[in-house]
Parts: sequence; C-alpha cells; structure tokens
Amino acid sequence: MNLDTKCIPLAHLQTYMNLTVSIPENVDTVERRSGIRMTGFNSKLNKILNLNQFEMYQKAGIDTSSQGIDGHFVSARQVLCLVDEVIKHLDLPFLGLLMGSLMTLTYHGMAGLAVVTQPTMLKSAKMLERLFSELFPPLEMTTHLNKKEIRIQIDENVPLNPYTHFFIELNFVSFYNIYADLVGHDSDMMPERVEFSYSEPAWGHIYRRYFRCPVVFNAGRNAFVAPSCVANKDMPLANRLMALTAERALFENMPTRGMQLVPLRLRRLFIKAYGAFPSLEVAARELGMSGRTLRRRLAEEETSYQQELDLVRKRFAIEYFLRGGKSLTELSHLLGYSSTSVFTRAFRIWTGCSPTEYINKNFKKQS
Repeated sequence: MNLDTKCIPLAHLQTYMNLTVSIPENVDTVERRSGIRMTGFNSKLNKILNLNQFEMYQKAGIDTSSQGIDGHFVSARQVLCLVDEVIKHLDLPFLGLLMGSLMTLTYHGMAGLAVVTQPTMLKSAKMLERLFSELFPPLEMTTHLNKKEIRIQIDENVPLNPYTHFFIELNFVSFYNIYADLVGHDSDMMPERVEFSYSEPAWGHIYRRYFRCPVVFNAGRNAFVAPSCVANKDMPLANRLMALTAERALFENMPTRGMQLVPLRLRRLFIKAYGAFPSLEVAARELGMSGRTLRRRLAEEETSYQQELDLVRKRFAIEYFLRGGKSLTELSHLLGYSSTSVFTRAFRIWTGCSPTEYINKNFKKQS
C-alpha cells in the first residue's frame, strides 16, 4: 500500500468533508461548540457555508463526473491534496480540531451507531479498529490493554505529512467528545492523557481547550489513554441487535477494500505473531496464496515482505521503549534478530540513530 493506492471509499470521505452539514449557520453556536474565538469568523463561516465540495474534489484530482460517489475509491495522495485545498481556501490550519469538535455522534451515521451500541468500551474500541481498517486504510487503529490503562492508538500505514496533525486532531477530538458524553465529563473514567507523536503546532493552546486532561506532544505515538477499568464498562447505549443492524447497513451500502489489501493483511499477520514471525512461504499460506503470488502482489503495491516486516519491527521496538523497556538483548530476541548489533544496525536505518540515542532524545523527558 502506498500514497497512490485507491482504497478510501469516497462516500466515507464525503461524510467528513461535507462541512456545511456539520457547521451551523450561526457564528455564536460555532464558537460555543468549538471553543474557538477568532477575528473575522463571520467571513470564514461564510466561506465554509459556500464551499463547493465538488470543486474542491476537482482541484484535488478526484473526478466524480463519470462514476459519481458510490463505488468510487480515492488514494491517500488525493485526500492530502483535498485537505490542502480546503485548509488553504479557508485559511484554517487547525481545521482538524474545528471539524472534530463539531462532529457529534449523529454526524458519524451508521459507523458511529455501530460503535456506541457495542456491549462494552473494549468492544467499541475493537469495532473502531475494524472501521479504520475498512474505511480509511492509510491509518491503523489498535487497542492496547494492561492492568493500569487502556490505550487507543493511531498509526500511519502511509505517511500523511504534512497533514498528519489534521487526521489525528479530527479523530481524537471527536473521540474525546463522544466518549465524554457517554461516561460523563467529570467521571473518574475520563482519559488520563492524550499523546501526539508530532511537535506542538502553533495552535497547540487550542488542544488544551478541548482536552480536559494532560496533552503530551513529541510522545512517539498518537494515543488516547484511559484507566483500564474503562475496558469492561457497559456502554450506556448497548444494544446488540442495533449494533449488528448498523454494521450490516454500513458495509452493505458502502463498498470497501481495506481488508483485502495484501500489505495490510501481512502486517496484521506479523502483529499477531509477535516474537515468532513467519517466513514468506508460511505467511503466504496463511494468506491463502503461494509465495510467488505474495511476492508479486506486494511488488504491485511497491513493497516487499522484508519492508513490511521491518515496518512492524520498528513499530514494536518503539512501543517497547515507550513502555519503559531498556534491554536491547531482550528486544532483539523478541524481534527475531540474531544479535543486538544486527538489531542496532537495522534500528539506525529506520530512525537515523541508535536505540540509546533514540531513547535519550524522545523518552528521557517523560521519565
């Protein structure tokens, strides 16, 4: 999978980019709900309400004239072009925060309903994982649970710079507000912190208006962290029949390709096999194809078995350091390297520095 892989349903993208639906035609309402006050907001609001969505699609190289929206897939590169066009047109660098703050549960439609009607918070998080995989494969959401905390983490399957912050802002602010509505804003189950992998942007102060918990930049990951007791909390809107109905309606009406992408399927196989990565031939059998076919399918996506394995190893290594792990011997063994020196060489290729340098640069200030 790369920036030009057409795997994002345009119908899903339309849900997020149709700003005229999410923004009320009243400046005071927008400012109250978003928490943002700025000079010239009236003129910006008029720009938003008069935004021609299909004109923006055309500028981003998304042609809907022949195929329409249903059944049309776009690439991450096209989405980045679209985000760039909209942000520049509106002159709103923090558009992700604004959009996320205005996205109520009903805005997410069947996808939102499928999530909040699950029996527990953990089940809801697992449903979110699937939605990310199916509807926006450039991002991958994973849930991590231990005795102390539950962490919802978002990683990039392809680099979305320079607008990584837009996608993370939009999703995390929307998550936070819906979550707070479900558990109560003053509940002891509210998030303990929100972490961002990137440096604090010029509008970092706006983050702290939205999240009533510590906000950590340069954290090495994008994560929404809450107490572990949240995992088994009953969802207030739990309804098994409604959850199944919403999920079925969503995927019947919106074709998806995410789960069929071979590189992503291979990565998921590696993740499940942490500590015992399969050979190419074994992985191919697990994916229902020959080794030759797997090589060809990966080459078509401009990647390889080794590139995908290294990507997963890098992610596991950084996660190990984030959890406070320091033994290079242990980590090298877990990742299947013959020695710490071989692992260190690989890590330097991935990050441009040694594991020790990486820890000192990124995590010393957090300890």
